[in-house]
Amino acid sequence: MTQRESGIYKEEILKDAVFIIGAGHFGSRAARLLNQKSDAPLFIVDVDENNLSKLEDLHVKRIRYDGVHFLMKHYHILNPENIIVPAIPVHLAFEWVKCHSEKKYQAKQISIPEQIKPHLPHTWQGGGGSLLVSYADFTCPEDCPEPECCTISGKRRDRPLYDLLKRLDVLDFRVHIIKSRQLAPGLGGYKVQDLTRAAEDLARLGKWLLGTACKCHGILTGLEVRETAQKQMPAQV
Repeated sequence: MTQRESGIYKEEILKDAVFIIGAGHFGSRAARLLNQKSDAPLFIVDVDENNLSKLEDLHVKRIRYDGVHFLMKHYHILNPENIIVPAIPVHLAFEWVKCHSEKKYQAKQISIPEQIKPHLPHTWQGGGGSLLVSYADFTCPEDCPEPECCTISGKRRDRPLYDLLKRLDVLDFRVHIIKSRQLAPGLGGYKVQDLTRAAEDLARLGKWLLGTACKCHGILTGLEVRETAQKQMPAQV
């Protein structure tokens, strides 16, 4: 389909539409899988024209735009049931919450507390100060269907990672985890309403761990929520 410089129209956004944010390796794979699997309207967003041009053969609407800024600009016309597939090398949910909340509260990124690491299976430092978490210490197959037992180790996953992270007990921190649902083998996403709930939950002041996770893999970002500077100003008399 035709590539656009920016923007979409509300009339185009059906309830089952899917928005893939990022058209690199993982985003383009998502577009090809979903193009074969579903008749749902597909949109893919990337600032790189070259990435988008490689998808000309697919029935997908290509939008040249920064992914986080696209969600910020168009969030108000998206359907709560629309699916978002994050495929960029940052914690998309955190970046969106941070920008979306600016008029209501300040969300400042802070370090992940070191004391939680012994309670997590395997961790790596991610981009932008986030923490990557996984049950695997090996490279998983791209088409993993999330079976009850790991396709590589054969070990049973009795507790999904999103549940383990949700139940973290960290001094002075609240926790909010967005569950990533599998859309195809090795491909997950969450609904627009999941972002909305995260933003509403994080409106409570204090320190937070915001995460996105599927059964085996996830990402955590620490943040501190404060009143906006405008709310902190004393009343003028």
